[in-house]
Amino acid sequence: MAKQPGWDNDLEKEFKKTIHRYFDEKINNELNSKNVLNVGDNLGQLLKDSEEDIVKIITPRAVKKWASPETLQLWESFLKNEQMVSELREIGKSIANSMRPLAGNNFAIWVTKVLNKAFKVEKLPIIASTTGEVKKALNRAIDEFSKNNKSFKPDIDIVVVKSGNVKVIAIISAKTTLAERVMQTISWNNYLQTLPKDIQKIKLFLVTAWEVFDKDSANKERVQQLDGVYVCNPDVKEYGNIKKFSKIIDDLKKLL
Repeated sequence: MAKQPGWDNDLEKEFKKTIHRYFDEKINNELNSKNVLNVGDNLGQLLKDSEEDIVKIITPRAVKKWASPETLQLWESFLKNEQMVSELREIGKSIANSMRPLAGNNFAIWVTKVLNKAFKVEKLPIIASTTGEVKKALNRAIDEFSKNNKSFKPDIDIVVVKSGNVKVIAIISAKTTLAERVMQTISWNNYLQTLPKDIQKIKLFLVTAWEVFDKDSANKERVQQLDGVYVCNPDVKEYGNIKKFSKIIDDLKKLL
């Protein structure tokens, strides 16, 4: 959905000024009425207490920015009902909280389906799976050596198995976004190297949906520790082991 042409830079600047003014007034009122260190101790609560006011500021802005000309009048009528505006925030949170796991889980399934179709086309003796006995067995084997290090064992999203002897040749971590998850995957990779030799040989690949690793991305260097990073986005800036998703097939061929 594209933003409406009526939303211009001047409106955006005015919105930012309003938000900035609100937060300035909020903190200054606290600092003028209470001990400064007590204010610091309660900044988290102060942010929570600000949420209702912020919703009332950002909702009209979101409507004006994104509502179509056909629905704008309906939205403006809706904005006059403060209870509905307040409820919209909870509705939006519920939608977002439902969307995240749905997107993540189904992204891993989509990646698996694309891989298996490609394996079939290329006549490769390997299979990708998000479930099954091989994945369970690998989890159990890692669990056995992770009793004192549970923090280093994230979920295995996809396993790539050599057909016939059900040997795992790769683990794929599938993430729609890398926000706050890169170090988890890197820790996972490092931990694999402390496990028995047959597990150490398994390659750990990362597949992500939206990250493009532009020149300012701090993650660009961090992920070089992984065996391969594949992006399902044609705008990705390939660098080192960061590649377009289609190149994962050639890298898996090398493991055979």
